[in-house]
Amino acid sequence: MFIIKKLYECKLEEAVEAWNKGFEGYFFDATMDVDRFTARLGHENLSPSLSIIAFDKEKPIGILLSGMKQINGKKVAWNGGTGVAKPYRQKGVGKLLIEAAIKIYEETDVDISTLEAITENMKAISLYEKMGYEVVDEVVHLRKDDVPEFYGTLDYQAVFTSVLDAQYFPIYKSDTPWQSQWFAMKEGQALQLLNDRGETVAYGLFKREYEEDGTLKSVVVTHCFINESKGNPEFLIDSLFSFLFPPAATSYSCTVAFFLLSNTKVYHYLLDKGFIRRVNQVWMKKTVKEKVEDRN
Repeated sequence: MFIIKKLYECKLEEAVEAWNKGFEGYFFDATMDVDRFTARLGHENLSPSLSIIAFDKEKPIGILLSGMKQINGKKVAWNGGTGVAKPYRQKGVGKLLIEAAIKIYEETDVDISTLEAITENMKAISLYEKMGYEVVDEVVHLRKDDVPEFYGTLDYQAVFTSVLDAQYFPIYKSDTPWQSQWFAMKEGQALQLLNDRGETVAYGLFKREYEEDGTLKSVVVTHCFINESKGNPEFLIDSLFSFLFPPAATSYSCTVAFFLLSNTKVYHYLLDKGFIRRVNQVWMKKTVKEKVEDRN
């Protein structure tokens, strides 16, 4: 009989073992040690009281990490990774983990549960759908190994600020994947483009990484939207990205991560600029609180 424990009830070594065995043979190398695992919990706002581990007697055989955040007055939970050890796959452990997580969400008054799953992982997607999750959008990760050419413009004022300020932008989109949100952008920055009336016409969240000698190594953008009613969309997009991916003395890699395909104009613009899709995911949601209320 399998046993479910909350993460805080387990040893860190057990959690890391469950993670590494659970993601063995995954689509990319997800192996972690204790230091990387604990850092990930903090970096991605994952909660030891919401996260769980499955055991076969004393042996950790599966894991499901979760975080929760209040967004627009609703409690939103995020599945930060579900994995089951190879010998235990197709034996109901994944279903047991998801059921246990949903029960915890219900007990903590979560309104909505969200997750991202690799598009090719059809077995996982099918299981989530059986558990009440629905695909609401597609998420892609785009990359270009050098800096595109942008027209740029002097018609807009670029205002750089802390990523913490992004939540207060008048056009901020809060209904996006967890890792694209302002609270997941540790040490990130926010950019607003303002028109001559002081209105926000576009914005983006980004992080820059530098080489030891101080040259720019990479820029990762996780959130970028425009207000199409405030100008020519292509002109707005080009202006935004001319600041997000600025000219530099040396070339650097450009990444747009956790990007929703429903943001169609920006997506097609990036493809035209030579960005290539590297990872494809589905974004899934499950309404939790209404399910509880329906039972009353």
